[in-house]
Formats: sequence, C-alpha cells, structure tokens
Amino acid sequence: KVYTRGANARNTSVGTTGPSRVADVHHAMSVSQIRGGMGNITNFGRIVAKRVKEGLYAGRNIGYGNNVSEDGGNKTRRHWKPNSHRKRLYSEVLDRLVSVNVTAHALRCIDKAGGLDAYLLNTRPKDLMSNKAMEIRREIAAAITTGAGPGHVV
Repeated sequence: KVYTRGANARNTSVGTTGPSRVADVHHAMSVSQIRGGMGNITNFGRIVAKRVKEGLYAGRNIGYGNNVSEDGGNKTRRHWKPNSHRKRLYSEVLDRLVSVNVTAHALRCIDKAGGLDAYLLNTRPKDLMSNKAMEIRREIAAAITTGAGPGHVV
C-alpha cells in the first residue's frame, strides 16, 4: 500500500492480484437481483439492535439520552426501549397466525396498510430492518406465486 502525507493523503493499493472492487459490486448486485431484493439482510445502513432485527419494529430502535435533574441540571445517561410485545398476527395469504415481537407503532402501520401481508409486501426491506419480517415476506411471496391462498388445499 502507498501512503502519502498532507491534506491529500490517501490509501491506495498497488499491484493487487485479487478481483477489483467494481467486479465485487457487480457480483453483489446480481446476487441481490437473483434473490429479488429479499435476501437475509444484516446491514440496514445504520446500527440496529439485535432485538429489532427479530421482530416488526417499524423503524423504532433503542433511544438514548439524559435524565436532567430540576435543581442542579445534573445529567444521567439513560435509554428508552421500544414498546414491544409478543403478538400473533393473522396472515391472509398464509392463512395462519404468525407469532412475532411487534411495537405499538408497527401495529398502527399494519392497520394503516390493510393487514400484515400488505404491510410486509409494500414496505421497503430497508425500512423493515428485520430478518424476521423478511422471512415472513418471503413465505408470503412464495405462497402468492404458487397460487396458495385462503382455502387453498395442497
């Protein structure tokens, strides 16, 4: 690697024999296109708590801040956890109840979207920020493509 000094310092590699970054990007794009943009997401573009990745949290995450005393203005660090509960939500396409951790905000979003299936299918994976949600979404998409629905007998 070559290092330079000053304001224009940069790290460049010289004489590498491995694949170029451009080829890596094209390979990653083709893999995501094969999966239909619904692969197992681990990088959501920001730091996400593990508990958020395992449920429907609708963008809610652990919040951080201070308790400030009234008299002296002393600050004590604290955190706010999402209002999450274990619920069983009905999927019309899968024709069964799906057990999942869900926040109160996510429940309102699901109602507004018209149900669990509509919420999961119409929300971008980046906004879902959940591997569990993507797993259920894949099941719903597979059921729709195979023609399975309510009352469908296999």
